[in-house]
Amino acid sequence: MRNLPLCVVLVGAVGSTGCGDPTARPGADEGEASGLTTVAAETGESSDTDSDPNPTTTSSTTTATDTDGEPKFDLGPLPDSGMDCGGGGMGMGMGEFSYIWIANSTQGTVSKIETVSTIEEGRYAVTNDLSMQSSRTSVNQYGDVAIGHRFSPRVTKVAARMENCVDKNNNGMIDTSGGPGDVRPFLEDECTLWSIDLPAQSNGTRAVAWEGGSIDPDTCENTIPNPRLWVGYGSNPLEVYRLDGDTGAVLDHAQVPSSGFVYGGAVNADGDFWVSDRSGRTLSKVDAETLEVSVYPVPGSQAYGMGMDQNGHPWIATHSGGVGDFVYRFDPDLETFVSAGGTSGRYRGMNIDREGRAWVAGNSPCRLALFDAVQETVINDAIELPGCVDPVGVSVDRDGYVWVVDRGASVAWKIDPNFHIVVGTVNGLVNPYTYSDMTGQGLNLVVNPPG
Repeated sequence: MRNLPLCVVLVGAVGSTGCGDPTARPGADEGEASGLTTVAAETGESSDTDSDPNPTTTSSTTTATDTDGEPKFDLGPLPDSGMDCGGGGMGMGMGEFSYIWIANSTQGTVSKIETVSTIEEGRYAVTNDLSMQSSRTSVNQYGDVAIGHRFSPRVTKVAARMENCVDKNNNGMIDTSGGPGDVRPFLEDECTLWSIDLPAQSNGTRAVAWEGGSIDPDTCENTIPNPRLWVGYGSNPLEVYRLDGDTGAVLDHAQVPSSGFVYGGAVNADGDFWVSDRSGRTLSKVDAETLEVSVYPVPGSQAYGMGMDQNGHPWIATHSGGVGDFVYRFDPDLETFVSAGGTSGRYRGMNIDREGRAWVAGNSPCRLALFDAVQETVINDAIELPGCVDPVGVSVDRDGYVWVVDRGASVAWKIDPNFHIVVGTVNGLVNPYTYSDMTGQGLNLVVNPPG
């Protein structure tokens, strides 16, 4: 199939969400959070040339005991999140599954990993040019993922569910990947829905974020059946596009004045797009209705990872020289930054969970850092990641577990948020450089907040 300059593959209709019984936290009755031992991940140096193009991913799952003596939070089903519609804590009609999507950057693929079993169920080519380096992933309320690329203005969409894939060759079945050793050629996998190339600019699509909608409690249907997709890339000015989620067609365009380049992006409940600029040290907002642009200078160090709390306040982690790097909350009403502190610095990706905890990947030393997003204080800036090399991304899954992606070790760890130990490890990834909303739970938090 030839590669068109804009939409190359049309998508099938998005399936509607269905009502169902509440889905409790998987494994809650099977001792997932007690009496198990820590799994040490396999480690390895990052390499652009020596990676197996189709490695076999292996995974393991364990649980653990309380050993650090720190305050613990109750982790269980989320009764405040649209359970009557079978949301399983998502309030989104996604109770029957939960995936994390992690880009294998130097392989040009994305992995779909089931978060309960930690099994990689599919791996998809999202570019035909490995130099583009697939990277940021954003998951919408139907489980579908959009993948941006570090060094090219390309975006690709992959469907999570078979009913949303497209029988392109009309053979009566969906021909799609069955795992990490089954990667189909670019655009030939029938769950790869479309791929577009936006107008050329320096740097790639490093900010990708879906808009979200609420669930109608009577029909269990999403108020936005076709969510739109925000994409940011380039430098001085930053280029921002809003795309049709079904086709990838360009709907809106805005430019953000900043001297650096795009690094992270997230949306609030109103669909406003927030963008961080690393070297330009700015945080910017593109209004969802008017496309008006607001730019705010980031204090201190370089803006890196981004997250959004339940109030729709952006959080950023800074990464530059270690001491002097902090985690900040931005108050859109007061237009001020509030520091939550930091001790060792060099923070990368971050995510905020439904318990008001901010989880941040840290380098030099490599670790997981935990902040209180309500009190804006450090809880623990030295959570050990056994075998870590270069942790870059953090996400939270449907059941509240924390996922950390390590580019250098080519692994992803599943962390118990209460005991701070590894309960599952996914090996066989290829230089995974993903630190965006890999599960869709960041979006879920703002469109379906607790309470």
